[in-house]
Amino acid sequence: MLTRFLIHVVALLFVFYVVWGIRGGVLWAAVVMALILGLVNAIIRPVLLILTLPVTILTLGLFVIVLNALLFGLSFLVLQGIMNVHFVVGFGLILIGYLIYVIVSTVLTHVVH
Repeated sequence: MLTRFLIHVVALLFVFYVVWGIRGGVLWAAVVMALILGLVNAIIRPVLLILTLPVTILTLGLFVIVLNALLFGLSFLVLQGIMNVHFVVGFGLILIGYLIYVIVSTVLTHVVH
């Protein structure tokens, strides 16, 4: 479980560095965002998946990517409120950041396990 958490922290550090161009002082921000993202995915995501089921069926499951990116953005907004860090990001950068986060965490998970 700790290994999986560290994988997500490393993936978030990669996203902070590559997508948003943040160079230093983001280790704690990545740790806090990983915790927030875990809570959001455990509490809010299941409810939203059920509520958006008709749209997800109509789009053949592609809406789940948009929903996950929105939850990633929500976690980022909560992080900005907690850590007092401010980055100007739109939905496009949130979507790109989410996709990179998923790819990096998947690759690291397969490398470690």
